[in-house]
Amino acid sequence: MPVPNIGTRVELVPMDAHFEEISIGLYVRDGAALVHTYSPKPCARERIAFVARAMTVLGGLEPAGGRVRFPCGRWHAAAAKRVFLEACKHDPAAPLETPGLEVVDRKTGQTIAARPLGAGAYRVEAGGVSAEAPSRAPAVARGLARLAELEAGDEPEVVAFPCGRTHDALVGLLLPRALNVRAALREEEAKATRGVLVSPGAREEPAG
Repeated sequence: MPVPNIGTRVELVPMDAHFEEISIGLYVRDGAALVHTYSPKPCARERIAFVARAMTVLGGLEPAGGRVRFPCGRWHAAAAKRVFLEACKHDPAAPLETPGLEVVDRKTGQTIAARPLGAGAYRVEAGGVSAEAPSRAPAVARGLARLAELEAGDEPEVVAFPCGRTHDALVGLLLPRALNVRAALREEEAKATRGVLVSPGAREEPAG
């Protein structure tokens, strides 16, 4: 029996902390992603459905025939991986809420906000700036650009999606991570490698 083409795996959570330590993968084909597991455990499909729904609420993706995609029609690879990881990390017992576009930087006390400018561009602004605490807006904008592969604007505080469309939920989700992008990347790398050699998906996934 031929193996269905579910797409190319672009991200993996090898041991899901919220359901039986199953592995969960994100598979992309034709600009849309499938959240999938090879685990045969009871209720695994319900867990997969929750992660897919969480991606739509937390990151602003939309359902597409059993898959999820960005409403703009483009596939934002780096951003999608982070939405997937955040969706897997979200406690199923906690409510799903679309993130806002403001966050408080605990190190400086500044309120960091991302203001939509249209055509997929956002200006990062910082409130509470002082001589002792210079604006963190340019650094946060660079963090957003790195996390989501955004384009730099004419000003250091401006970044833009190459698709030219707004992605408010996605920016709100990544904004807290952009405050300390190095720590965010280290955390993701550690989670991605933890338990890979013993993950159920790695054992059960058919070759080819």
